[in-house]
Amino acid sequence: MRKAGLDMDTELIVKLIEDGVLDFNKLILKNYKQLGINESEAFVMIELNNQKKKGATFLNPSKLVKNLSLSIDELMAILEQLMKKGLVTIEMVINESGKEAEVFHMKKAISLIMDYYMKNIEDSIINNKTKKYGSQEEELVDLIETEFQKQLTPLEIEIIRKWVSEDRFETLEIKKAILDAIKANKYTLSYVDGILVKRRTSSKKAKEVAYKSEDAEALKTFFDSWQK
Repeated sequence: MRKAGLDMDTELIVKLIEDGVLDFNKLILKNYKQLGINESEAFVMIELNNQKKKGATFLNPSKLVKNLSLSIDELMAILEQLMKKGLVTIEMVINESGKEAEVFHMKKAISLIMDYYMKNIEDSIINNKTKKYGSQEEELVDLIETEFQKQLTPLEIEIIRKWVSEDRFETLEIKKAILDAIKANKYTLSYVDGILVKRRTSSKKAKEVAYKSEDAEALKTFFDSWQK
């Protein structure tokens, strides 16, 4: 599911969960420790999601506790903790009848899980030390094929060779461009190439501006001293 949500905002991830494209319950079970919660809190969040899938939009502890191995007091204590952590929030909205209604959300939990996955991907790209490669090109080909989930064509491999041999981009520069492409949900080498070219152009312009500024200062110093 890597491509599903790297550059998508929380609202879109919520929609994917509501449509059944992403499984919220599995995400919570797999990542509840990263959210800083225990198993009981995780199961309460899962049950909240189950209730929401059935159409419930407001918190009903009496109904919620029926499917949990908890007392009502234990459930209330857990809900209080989840709210303090911001993992469960309640807000007032205007319903279809034009009246105010209470609804609950778990958007922060979703956002934190996506951030965790993004950090893992970033670490795997930037700090990949699990494999040894014979060349810079070999490492980049393996990295892109893994992260883009496709086999590169001879033309694409030639583009990578050009980055390294002709354009003299550093491996870290290329890895950062690959990461930015993934964040933007753009899985093409042309997009990565565009990032690299744009950054090099911006860097070159910045150096030219700095150089001209130094020249101007040097000329000013020269004329000031000459006039004396």
